[in-house]
Amino acid sequence: MKDPFRTAMAARSLPDSSRVRVLQIGGAMTDTMAKRAHKEMCANKRYRWLGEQSRSRVRQILKESSLCVLSSRMEGGANVLSEAIAASVPILASRINGNVGILGADYPGYFDVGDTAQLARLLARAETLTAFLAELKTSVNGLAPLVDPAREEQAWSDLTSELSG
Repeated sequence: MKDPFRTAMAARSLPDSSRVRVLQIGGAMTDTMAKRAHKEMCANKRYRWLGEQSRSRVRQILKESSLCVLSSRMEGGANVLSEAIAASVPILASRINGNVGILGADYPGYFDVGDTAQLARLLARAETLTAFLAELKTSVNGLAPLVDPAREEQAWSDLTSELSG
């Protein structure tokens, strides 16, 4: 289950001096969601909804981003998590099984599901403390082998050999 406006809500509480900008990618799941996104853009100078984007455009946006936030309430393992890891983009993520299963229990960038204030504190910390952002990036870079195409190809090859053997 998604929580698509959590980051926008958290960004609202950042100080005026903050340079945090939220780009939300993905099509609206309902008309109500699209209306809320448009309303949020009007009310929140830090938020911009980009809507559905091609995979290549999503990868480009991620590469240019300083941080990726996954605020889901429940999810098995978001594709964008793997994309962010592959792009070496630090991540803030809700503490749900899917995220913890990929990032590990000790990952330093978790916030509690639905906790807007905690996410806002993490956003501010990532923006103002270079050591924290570096810690997130180091953690993400340590996960890069998980999304290495050669490793994945070998795993598929091993599996097909095992099944046919």
